[in-house]
Amino acid sequence: MTSSEELKELLARKELFIFDLDGTMFNSLGDLAPAVNFALKQFGIQEISKDNVRSCIGNGSRNLIRRSVASGIMFGAGKTAGEPIAGKSSAEHLDVRDKEAVNAILEGAGFDEAKIDEVLKVYSAYYWDHCTIDTEPYEGVLEFIDWICSSESRGEGKKIAAMLTNKPVAPAKKILEKFGLIGNGDSVQGDAADKIVTYLCGDTTPERKPGPGGIYAILEKLGVAPEKAIMIGDDTPDVMAAKNAGIDSIICLEGFGRPENLLPLEPRYTIRHIKDLLKLV
Repeated sequence: MTSSEELKELLARKELFIFDLDGTMFNSLGDLAPAVNFALKQFGIQEISKDNVRSCIGNGSRNLIRRSVASGIMFGAGKTAGEPIAGKSSAEHLDVRDKEAVNAILEGAGFDEAKIDEVLKVYSAYYWDHCTIDTEPYEGVLEFIDWICSSESRGEGKKIAAMLTNKPVAPAKKILEKFGLIGNGDSVQGDAADKIVTYLCGDTTPERKPGPGGIYAILEKLGVAPEKAIMIGDDTPDVMAAKNAGIDSIICLEGFGRPENLLPLEPRYTIRHIKDLLKLV
């Protein structure tokens, strides 16, 4: 974990804080899991546990569905899926972050990309209607964003908050609205009066994470130099998007990402979660 002294200095000199959504700002598992299982059930696939859904989250909705379908197929065959299990062969246990293994399960069961599209459509319709029932901000998140927004009133230079997620805009916007981070207008880009002054989502960004295009677009829109910006996230796409864009990142190791996947990427700044930052301001 990064020292408190180093984090304090970092927070003081940064102007733009770009947040990821799922696993960073919000624990959305309570709404993601029922939506996944609703879709699986419609296609005759074994439902999976909430913990298993958690292990499938990352890199957008399509990957969530691909991993979840493969997991359900494994469970239906009396096998297991999710986080790696020491000593378990790939024939008995699916590591859901192993793309080739997931592809093999899907292909063997006849789930081509067109079929995944069908499952994704059912999942998306259900999730968009139910995405704010059991989704809650992580401890300290709303207060930390308030700290960012109040920087000028403290006599400091202006600090601003933005969001970049691979999640589609419809549920992302609905979640931000519920918790007062943006207004209830028609804009999908945010407004200067909002706490989150601009946001880009998986279907509105010029490039999904780990590509740098979304970060570049936010920097350009807000007129912020890369050295003044920082990405706050919890998974591999967040680390790599920041690296690819040439900005710093703070990675939360208690989000949806796996520390064993994140740490080898050598993120410069790591914390347990955003509540650690709130203690410093």
